[in-house]
Amino acid sequence: MTTERDPNRVYYRAGGFEQSRPILKGADATETFEFIPIVDVSNVFSSDLQVRKKLAAEIGKAVTEVGFFYAVNPPVATKLMDESFAVIKKFFDLPLETKKKYMFTNSPCFKGYMPSKTQEKSAPDRDSFAVGSDFSDPEQQFIKTAPPGSIPLNQWPDEELPEFRKVFYEYFRQCYAFAKALIHSFALALDLEEDSFDEFFNAPLTDVLIQHYFAAPDRKDHEEILFPHADFSAFTLLLNQRDIPGLEVLNANGIWVPAPPIEHAFIVNTGAYFEFLSNSKFPSTVHRVHTKLGIERFSFPIFFSPDPGSFVRPHPALVKEGEKSEHTPHHIGKRYITGLANNAPDHPWVRKLKASGIKEEDYKWELLSQPFPEQNGV
Repeated sequence: MTTERDPNRVYYRAGGFEQSRPILKGADATETFEFIPIVDVSNVFSSDLQVRKKLAAEIGKAVTEVGFFYAVNPPVATKLMDESFAVIKKFFDLPLETKKKYMFTNSPCFKGYMPSKTQEKSAPDRDSFAVGSDFSDPEQQFIKTAPPGSIPLNQWPDEELPEFRKVFYEYFRQCYAFAKALIHSFALALDLEEDSFDEFFNAPLTDVLIQHYFAAPDRKDHEEILFPHADFSAFTLLLNQRDIPGLEVLNANGIWVPAPPIEHAFIVNTGAYFEFLSNSKFPSTVHRVHTKLGIERFSFPIFFSPDPGSFVRPHPALVKEGEKSEHTPHHIGKRYITGLANNAPDHPWVRKLKASGIKEEDYKWELLSQPFPEQNGV
């Protein structure tokens, strides 16, 4: 049974639940943002603490008031950004049957190719390719090394596009360094010591969802193609194609604010885990994607989350004496596995998880790369 929606409200998903917000106009409207702020992050690696604090103050203002900002002049090579989009397009231009060799159902961690709804049960008018934390990949072992016998999680189209993996990891490595620096900026923005969040991000989880939105001539102009939602990660680095808009951010009045791409700039937004860590000082802002008629579009977000073995909780210095925080601690790995199990109960790995008899309270991220007992004949 479909519930009729109020046209005077905006509906979105946050915290795993559908929620809504009234659209406020005229005398009912509240003071809120009407544009996405721009922050020059060229000094993010400055050796001068005062310079880093000045940048952190700008970032903190943007994140506190909006939850999003453009990071211009980031420490990622512009040539590498362009090469990344070029190799992404090459992958999605491959025949469907070739791309299906790398189906996400082959990976315990749902990494690989995800067809569109027109081909499989997925999102309409877009397909995607997912990559993520996989410490069996030599290119990720500067972060952490997987134990012997670990099952690989990522898939790579090495046969058809040997350059794909090389370009991706060159890009990822530079983004990773930038992300680690941003974690220090977020701490300084909250008047904490620069390393206050390091315990949560020694080996952060990363999820990359390279998305390809089709040029669909029969789609209505500005039709919504990614349901409004707030990210669950700690924060996201999003690279979009230049001159192709699509992202919109929801303000407190229920009005969608466009976030058109700026060439070679990242759009950075905080997610639920930083909302927890900051004791709600950094919001997880709702956003959506719409598309213009007949335009093909690619986006390249990298989602950063805390270490899978960590418990996310508000930093003690951000909880006033006598205050009870609304955020209860969350175990990152357990939440990750629970989310996979709930969202895709028919995935082969999830079926094995259920059949293994492992209790939900024992879920941990490392299960993804470990053989289940029945696979070892135990």
